[in-house]
Amino acid sequence: MTQAVIEQEWKPKASLLLITIAVMLATFVEVLNTSIANVALKYIAGSYSISNDESLWIVTIFLIACSILLPATDWCCSVFGRKRFFLFCVALFGGSAALCGLAPNFEIMLFGRILQGLGGGCLLPLSQAILLESYPKNEQPKAMAIFSTGITIAPIIGPIIGGWLTTNLSWNYVFFISIPFCIAAFIMISLFIEDPPYLKVNKRPKFDHLGMFLLIMWIASFQVMVDNGQKNGWFDSEYIRNLGIVSVISFILLIWRELKARQPLLDLKIFKNWNFTVGTMMLTVLFGVAYGTIAILPQFLQNMLGYDSYLSGLAAGPMGFGTITGVILTAIASNKKVDLRLQALFGLIIFSIGCFMFSNLNMNIALANVIIPNIVLGIGMTSVIIPGTTLLFCNVGKQEMTNASSIQNLIKNVGCAIGTSSVGFLVSSYSQIYQGYMVDKMTTLYTPFAERVSMMTAQFISLGHDVATAGMMAQIMMYKQLVQQSVLCSYINAYKIYGIAILSIIPFTYILKKFVFVETKNK
Repeated sequence: MTQAVIEQEWKPKASLLLITIAVMLATFVEVLNTSIANVALKYIAGSYSISNDESLWIVTIFLIACSILLPATDWCCSVFGRKRFFLFCVALFGGSAALCGLAPNFEIMLFGRILQGLGGGCLLPLSQAILLESYPKNEQPKAMAIFSTGITIAPIIGPIIGGWLTTNLSWNYVFFISIPFCIAAFIMISLFIEDPPYLKVNKRPKFDHLGMFLLIMWIASFQVMVDNGQKNGWFDSEYIRNLGIVSVISFILLIWRELKARQPLLDLKIFKNWNFTVGTMMLTVLFGVAYGTIAILPQFLQNMLGYDSYLSGLAAGPMGFGTITGVILTAIASNKKVDLRLQALFGLIIFSIGCFMFSNLNMNIALANVIIPNIVLGIGMTSVIIPGTTLLFCNVGKQEMTNASSIQNLIKNVGCAIGTSSVGFLVSSYSQIYQGYMVDKMTTLYTPFAERVSMMTAQFISLGHDVATAGMMAQIMMYKQLVQQSVLCSYINAYKIYGIAILSIIPFTYILKKFVFVETKNK
């Protein structure tokens, strides 16, 4: 019996519902941990008597570790078996979460986050591959709808849950909350997940040690560069330049090695698949922009409007409602067998509209000005991710699924890192540019400025200040307003750039190959 026939005939013994719950528990808790600890960093820094900059390593080291073992997922599955490796990752993730919550010092905390990242990084590709293999092809859009819901809602509610736990209990519970999820996932995976026959091959492929070394060098240098670029002035800093050089060289050598190796760590031949290549590019840009929009709103609310960390996280909550709405709309469209490319096109347009709606920010915005655009972003995001992911994997063989999912998630992680770091870069750069534009108007030769200063000076004099002091206070007040307006304009421009970036990938929907819905016959 040929491999293709085995793939087509195999069906899991457990029900799809139980399989879905099992893998989604693991997926949800992993993605949740990419954002849940962010709001607790200053409290953790206080507990360990470290600086806020040092506390950022709790996030950075986790993201690096998540990406390191991810490309080796396929190799680990072929050696240990996918189910065993899945269980190991869940156990490692849960155990290291407990270690982080109980860490007596910062060094143990970082060690725990490394272990947590190593265990968590492989959970997404494993879950995605299992869902795509278990569901019939005609129901793969449904599988990706469930998967996409988990990976989009988790980072949104992460800051909300983290803020509540930190405020009402302690920061330790930000890590402890993962433990019950991991226990439940471990039990359900043990009971309901099985390895398909085409993966039950007792082989010991040679491990690509050089490829792994180059991958670690690339991921580590790249992640540290994007996380620390803004505060170090990007490439004006020798430290950032050196990281950039190491990142580029190691990336080029990694590609060369994987193309030449007989048994590569990453099988790059998957990029011969047109839908996989184009879909990966499209979703990488989408996730980069999505993570940028998730990161920028709390910064605006905290820095400009004075929200605390919990309220700013709560303000992003309506995006979760939009996500669920997007899932419902996508399900309706898929049931009617609407072309998945049209669904993705619709999602991109809606997402870009949400970005441009946020470009109307001001210092007197009402709550509706935050809620409505967030809902629109949520609808657009899931309306792209679900059909886009289905199109991306529709022509990938089941035996290639784990490798393809690992590569796609690795590239997606890179896009998310760029998107998150873009917030600081765009806000800082544009605020300086706008300050340069506005400062030219801060002269008594400019009539509106002179009149404004004169009016404010009179107000301060009426409060009992002398003329010289009142004039100085008026000019200081005007400068503060200038800085505030320049920063506000930088947030507005950032959202406009995100909207344009989304519009730029619309052509990708036209060059993807069509997903063919299989007609099912009622017996």
